[in-house]
Amino acid sequence: MVNSTNKRVAFKRKLLFAALMSLVTVNIVSVSILLINHVPRALLLDKWLTSITVAWPIVFVSILMVAPWLLRLTEWLVKDHK
Repeated sequence: MVNSTNKRVAFKRKLLFAALMSLVTVNIVSVSILLINHVPRALLLDKWLTSITVAWPIVFVSILMVAPWLLRLTEWLVKDHK
């Protein structure tokens, strides 16, 4: 029998990982794009906040949905195929 406490902890870890990974990713990409496009410093904070507000939920849900599939694919790709 699987312990329900272990399931809850695993679920919390999955959510926290997705939240942190998406936050870091969105910030790196958003700031990079804004700097590459030479957004004036006076507008940088406002544009950055707008971009992460839109992108973060999308990336968060994407990580939750895609990460398990990518983990299985990774395991299959690096499996010892003897």
